[in-house]
Amino acid sequence: MDNKTLENQRVLIVDDQRAFQLMFKGILYSMGATNVAFAPTGEQALAKCANVSYDILFVDYHLGIGKNGKQLLEDLREKKLLAPHSIFMLVTGENSVPMVMSAVELEPDDYLVKPFSQNVLRSRIQRIKRKKTQLAALYQALFDQQTEQVIGLCQQEIAGEGRYQQFCKRVLVENLIAQQQYDQAEQILQATLSQRRNGWALLLQARLCFEQQRYEESLLLCQEAIEDNRYFAEAYDIQAQVYLAQKEAELAFSSIQTAAEIAPYNMARQYLLLDIARELNNVSQQVQASKQLYEITRRSVKQDVVHLLNYIRTIIDAAVGAEDTAIRNRYLQEVSLALQRVKRDDNMTREIDFNLFEDLCQARLESLSGAQYQAKKTYAAVAEQLQHEHQVLPDAIFLLNQIGEFEQATALKQLLPAEHMKNPLLKALFNDQQSFVDQKQLQFGELNKAGIQHYKAGDYTAAVSRFEAALELAPMNTGCALNLIQASIQLLNSQQKRKSVELFERCKKTFRVVDNMPLPEHHRVRYKELLQQFGKLREEFRR
Repeated sequence: MDNKTLENQRVLIVDDQRAFQLMFKGILYSMGATNVAFAPTGEQALAKCANVSYDILFVDYHLGIGKNGKQLLEDLREKKLLAPHSIFMLVTGENSVPMVMSAVELEPDDYLVKPFSQNVLRSRIQRIKRKKTQLAALYQALFDQQTEQVIGLCQQEIAGEGRYQQFCKRVLVENLIAQQQYDQAEQILQATLSQRRNGWALLLQARLCFEQQRYEESLLLCQEAIEDNRYFAEAYDIQAQVYLAQKEAELAFSSIQTAAEIAPYNMARQYLLLDIARELNNVSQQVQASKQLYEITRRSVKQDVVHLLNYIRTIIDAAVGAEDTAIRNRYLQEVSLALQRVKRDDNMTREIDFNLFEDLCQARLESLSGAQYQAKKTYAAVAEQLQHEHQVLPDAIFLLNQIGEFEQATALKQLLPAEHMKNPLLKALFNDQQSFVDQKQLQFGELNKAGIQHYKAGDYTAAVSRFEAALELAPMNTGCALNLIQASIQLLNSQQKRKSVELFERCKKTFRVVDNMPLPEHHRVRYKELLQQFGKLREEFRR
């Protein structure tokens, strides 16, 4: 028995259980290890790897608070802290399908389920070391992202009929597909599949057929892969993409839901689930997927405050669209809980002015509850800060559209950095609101235009009626409010005093839409003129 398997190897054990650390250290010492370090959290492990290049890492999947083992692996790869020769082994007592499959998808060098014997551990390490040694040049090229070199080294190993030619075929085909060299990729896949119906070959052939819009072939290959392995989440992904391309949204949803149940911790999968749920107008699933995206990225290298903001935006969007009061209230409660929970997460909220974001969310909720004036007042209080806080500009735009300030929303949208719209969820939220706003704005525009025409014709009663109807659709629209005030003043001037009390009070109330609000210059000038005219009328009413 080889007791020198780990001789001269720098080993890192990442586990939050002290008892397991000591037990595992004893096993490793009996295998020749003398240089063993420990880290109880993913964050501490990351810091250690920034200073020392470890040859072998044994990482527990669950690490208490903070990053888990999967997230640590993502971080190490993203930051180039895992050398090409290094071995990364996930170790866990967890054997549930979602946990195991999500870990396997990330392709650590191995995955060990506790308990395991010393012999199993030794044989696994020796097997991986042989592979990494023989394919050292290929692993280095993959690390350096040298695609042409990767392709050449894979071809060399395959031509020599080496021990790892199947692995090299898979890597080669993946790179050929990425380079859109489909014919060459298909030749290798067809030759491989004629010998053995490998799962990886079936999957890559299905993906290639999808890319070439050979949808029926792709579906057959996905089905074959799934029949061979019902936990093949990536096959369900491709199946869902094919169904979506064929406008079969219900079938696509069934496939992607199965994939997400098997392995939920995959960003691309959750974004696809979101797209399909939106296609079906399945609001609850959209909220769930956006929450999952936030949870996936919260402690990982892909952490970005936009995932948090989009999660909360999605809930508010769901509340806005809910017709059932009970469902709407449930979403409103979820928004409040999410905001409270997030405020305790300093790592996330320090990237933005979270109080400003919360104020804008609160204003949207106020508008939704019918408190339109309060919503606009909240917006007015924070409007000046928005030019310097681009992350929350979308929320101000959503709010302005929601209360009917279409003109200001359009102006604010010009300030939105182009890179913000690269986030698919935020882009979809904008598109969803815009289609709703376009319809409402069309109706509003027709009523407002009719009011202007009646006003020009001297029919102030009809003008007032049209402007009031327009404000029903866009209750806080400044331009329309000023139109209504102007028409009301003309009507008041033409009526007997006793008949005008109700109209006078309505006109006075309409001023609240514009009083103390940030106004564009042309509206500000007009507002002052109308305020003077109304002041004269007020004096007459007091006499």
